[in-house]
Amino acid sequence: MTISLSIVIWTLFIHCSYIEPVLAYRSMAREARYLHICEALQHQIETLRPNTLLPSEHDLAGRFGVSRVTIRRALGLLERSGVVSRQRGRGTTVNPPKITRWLSPMHPFEEDLRRQGIKFETRILQYAPRHNPSDAVLESLRLSRDASVGFLSMLRLVDDRIICLDRRYLPPDIAARFDPQMILERPVADVLGELSGSAISAAHWTTEIVAAPREVAAPLGITPGVLILINTGTEYLPSGTPIQVNTMSYRIDRVRFQFAANYAATS
Repeated sequence: MTISLSIVIWTLFIHCSYIEPVLAYRSMAREARYLHICEALQHQIETLRPNTLLPSEHDLAGRFGVSRVTIRRALGLLERSGVVSRQRGRGTTVNPPKITRWLSPMHPFEEDLRRQGIKFETRILQYAPRHNPSDAVLESLRLSRDASVGFLSMLRLVDDRIICLDRRYLPPDIAARFDPQMILERPVADVLGELSGSAISAAHWTTEIVAAPREVAAPLGITPGVLILINTGTEYLPSGTPIQVNTMSYRIDRVRFQFAANYAATS
């Protein structure tokens, strides 16, 4: 009985030692397959015009000789990368190219896109002249803990596609005189400069990639937890007085970021 049990255990050990690497290899092969399909489709998409309709999942599965589940994974990766859009009943279409947002040299959103010849739309979501902000906003604007600020929330769109959620926090004296309709045709910085009597002269910014919270994901039209890029900054008048706190939340599937720099010669 002891010998038989030992043989069984040894047989199982040999079997598992062989079968587990095989299963792992097959699993890796399946993983690699959808990535190869994704890469092949991306090369094809680069030759197509925006809004071109791709073949159906069924047709692509036949073309690549894989299941529709594998095709669905490949298309899902392309969608998360911003290359395609998928809509039930319509299928998968090619997206327009991503717009470029320059981080350095940095200009206000409106000026940056104007310099590139890109037309955009602004949709105001909310303006509250008396808003209770976070302590971080109050500290950036050098206000007391019981102060209120003006709060402006708006969407920026290019070709009817949401690019970013733009939120501004304004000091009380500016908020009382601010009309959100002013910024539909003019850059926010110009309006604030006019209301304050001085042009904005400096800004301090931080940039980070975060998982989109629900209150940001909803207006951006994305699923909570999807990665976004957030620029948060405070802008100042020549006197050093803060004039606004600005938070720009970008869809990274529709925007790419670029910077340029000159390096000093070393001796």
